[in-house]
Amino acid sequence: MTTPLADYAKFAGKRVAIVEHMLHHPFVLGLNQAREHGLEVWLLTGDRDWYAHGHDWDAQPIAAAVDRVVDVDTTDLEAVLAAVTDADGRPRVDGLTSFSDYHTVLAAQAARRLGLPGPDPAAVETANVKDRLRVALGDVPYNIPHQLVGSRDQLDEAARRLGFPMIAKPPAEAISYGVRRVDDMAQLKEAWEELSGIRHSLRGQPRSGDVLLETYVEGVEVSVETMTVNGHTHVFGVTSKDLFGDPAYIECGHTFPVPLPDDERDALYTVVRETLAAIGYDHGPCHTEVRRTETGWRVIEANPRTPSSCMTMLVTDVTGRSPILDAWLLAIGEVPPIEPVVHNGGAAVRMIYPTRRGTLKRVDGVEAAAAVPGVQVLLHVEKGDQLLQRMDNSSCVGFTYCNGPDRLEAQALADKAAALLDFVVEEDEREERP
Repeated sequence: MTTPLADYAKFAGKRVAIVEHMLHHPFVLGLNQAREHGLEVWLLTGDRDWYAHGHDWDAQPIAAAVDRVVDVDTTDLEAVLAAVTDADGRPRVDGLTSFSDYHTVLAAQAARRLGLPGPDPAAVETANVKDRLRVALGDVPYNIPHQLVGSRDQLDEAARRLGFPMIAKPPAEAISYGVRRVDDMAQLKEAWEELSGIRHSLRGQPRSGDVLLETYVEGVEVSVETMTVNGHTHVFGVTSKDLFGDPAYIECGHTFPVPLPDDERDALYTVVRETLAAIGYDHGPCHTEVRRTETGWRVIEANPRTPSSCMTMLVTDVTGRSPILDAWLLAIGEVPPIEPVVHNGGAAVRMIYPTRRGTLKRVDGVEAAAAVPGVQVLLHVEKGDQLLQRMDNSSCVGFTYCNGPDRLEAQALADKAAALLDFVVEEDEREERP
């Protein structure tokens, strides 16, 4: 990854508190780059083991990438406020933010209470709670028909109203957890039984057990990476999204930038900007997922944070602007000079998933994969880790990343490197039974 250009010198002498953080290389890289430019970073966390996964905390990359770790209940607003204020209640930090879907609302609430820059907490919550986003968009053509279901008795009505196929998902989750397509009543009932039993998020927050149902819209899905500054939404560009695991929707690769005809690009950017304006989101990064259908663009989700899965690296290498660093500039009250955005070359990432469940013994082919021109091999598992085969993005074990002259060549090289990797496991006994 190239080092971002100027303007990040404004970090010097500033301090930011991050309420939890994203995992993996791109976000650790962002921390290191910000600190190289003089930013002091406090990580507020309620569970160090969520990052360490049973390994030694001090050996984790994120432990070395922050200046201070504050152990605090990151689901408790008052506890977070106490952790970053002095005896007189004055903030000891210049900014407070989060890129974690499970903590962006609390971070926005804390920033507002402290008089620090940040988005409207109500806007963040509307985006994060997916049925509220649908309600906020109303009858615009790029919305999707939906129904929030709180009991099994409502399934027949939802089926009549929305028809099949439809999408079933938890109303407030991340990493595609629980998202699946249902094609008939039997599948709908099965999805309801499973999803209504989810009473805590992946980070432990209580959940109602409600299930969001949406009409399925056929089309090619992309995401739009943006930064909203003083109410104006700047667009870095469009990212492709490769999916697998039907009827689930798991991300397996991205390229950037996706070229579009002028009229389609303008229509897409208008949809994204109008979506963020409709919920009152006027400050910070957003990762908006949209599908191109026969009847136009349809908004899937709006995520008020930087994108994951190396997409920040894609944007940085192609535009020279880092969404992570620009978001932290906003958090400390600085305005990043984003526009005009110029694309130079292309980049791609391939997300790698295990083909077998079990305990990781070794990874073969790493040297050969790293020898593919322009490719970085970024693994986040090690010997002894349990490899999952859950139907969401959390079972990803690493990335092959490539920055090249164009996105398609970069994709071909990232795919070539990924095909050379073999994750050798000691399989669980239950997987060996007939």
